[in-house]
Amino acid sequence: MGSRHNLYLVTCTPSSDKPFCPNPRFCEPDESVPTKYTAVAYFANGPIEINQSLTEIATVTRPAQAWEGTLRVARLGKTSVFGSNIVREATGLKTGEIAGSAALDNEDFVCFKDGQVAFVVSDDLTHEPFTCKTDYWCPSIMV
Repeated sequence: MGSRHNLYLVTCTPSSDKPFCPNPRFCEPDESVPTKYTAVAYFANGPIEINQSLTEIATVTRPAQAWEGTLRVARLGKTSVFGSNIVREATGLKTGEIAGSAALDNEDFVCFKDGQVAFVVSDDLTHEPFTCKTDYWCPSIMV
């Protein structure tokens, strides 16, 4: 049986329009509005399913930048290194078409155009809720 590891390349947007400020006495109006960002979500035990817990999530770019046409890297957890390479033309692909590749440490993944799934996370910077939509789904190709 192959690896059950799955990565999702996601874009996360604030679940609320209200500005976040940990101490309102020190914040200017609109100074602390949460920013849309990209992240990699790691599921160690198979693809996203109802009642399945996210294993790890890491911010890749803040504010959000396109996944396509460039190498994106991030540290996932304390020791793992993530990298993705989504082709520039992937924006025009249909859901399910191959869009590029990713790696987590020494494990390789193939990435498919997605956009079908969304989930809510607590942002690592503001602790406010963000809705993350899957741009690309990357299952492991390790057998």
